[in-house]
Amino acid sequence: MRVAHISDCYLPRTGGIELQVRGLSQAQLAAGESPEIITATPAARGKAQIPGETDNGVPIHRLAVDLPAGLPISPYFGGRLRDLLLDTADVVHVHGGLVSVFAWPALRTAVKAGLPAVVSVHSVWAGWSRAFAAADLVSHWRQWPVLWTAVSDVAADPLRKALGGHGEVRVLHNGIDLDGWRPPPTTNPDPDEIVIVSVARLAVRKRGLALIDILERARAKIPAGQKVRAVLIGDGPDRSRIERTLERRNMQWVECVGWQDHDQIRAHYERASIYISPSRLESFGIAALEARTYGLPVIALEDSGTNEFIHDGVEGLLEPDDEGLVDAIYRLSTDSLLRNRIAEHNRTIEPAFGWKSIVSKANDCYTAAEQLRAASRT
Repeated sequence: MRVAHISDCYLPRTGGIELQVRGLSQAQLAAGESPEIITATPAARGKAQIPGETDNGVPIHRLAVDLPAGLPISPYFGGRLRDLLLDTADVVHVHGGLVSVFAWPALRTAVKAGLPAVVSVHSVWAGWSRAFAAADLVSHWRQWPVLWTAVSDVAADPLRKALGGHGEVRVLHNGIDLDGWRPPPTTNPDPDEIVIVSVARLAVRKRGLALIDILERARAKIPAGQKVRAVLIGDGPDRSRIERTLERRNMQWVECVGWQDHDQIRAHYERASIYISPSRLESFGIAALEARTYGLPVIALEDSGTNEFIHDGVEGLLEPDDEGLVDAIYRLSTDSLLRNRIAEHNRTIEPAFGWKSIVSKANDCYTAAEQLRAASRT
């Protein structure tokens, strides 16, 4: 099947949607499908397109313009995109967030071209359901023969409210390379030290400053004789504020190490005891899933998308608020039996979010989209 993945952002950007689109397309290629990428992201600074560009065998079509900071904004979502879709796609898979200035107009183009379309919503539309519903008065998007999906039930619920019963919303989870995050036979954590790790873009939405408060309060509860260290992995606009806050509070035991690649993150996980995700608007939590697959107990908020793969007391601890996160850090830091039981479960029980499974579910969605498109013609 020829699948055209449409996304505002793609490599060289390395956010969650970009890496998911890449992972899914690579897995589809390995499974014998024919995926292609259509994006508004320029190939490099000063170079909007590279003719004949591929990513490990997957063709990339950059309908991009050269803008400052490589902004993924494109005017080419009309006739040029329509011709490309009709030439390359049997089904269109649109990947969107709350603000997707290329993907949403591109979806309209795909619908008008008569192509089957699947949409994956990768963000939580909390507070925006009414606004999207109101947009139907102009665009009539709720009547389009489109199969709507979201990456978790947390992300699906606002979409269902926006649709107002005009369409089904399935959950099509994110996926990861399970082999790439499987733990080694033995790890070498320091039994006398608790190491808390978090991986996230250091931006307001990910609540990095709130995490500093949580860590500080948890450290105050943990006995002074217990060695504790925290590692924050990631970069972003809030990094300097976070580092200044750590310095001002004399929290030298918390280290910001910046962006890290796959191997560097695994090296941190080898020495880690606990993973924490403080984000409230987490649509799924790919980094948390990777940490869980590696074997780390995960602490997260119970109403975030991490509840798709973290169950309280099984793969980690889910809490209702920040005070609960503080208590969870204290519990896992001081109760080695609980911490080791959860870690052993995570090391030995593989989660059901490998790419083979996700590709199969995506194919089911494509079949359903074809049926919706056919029914709309009768």
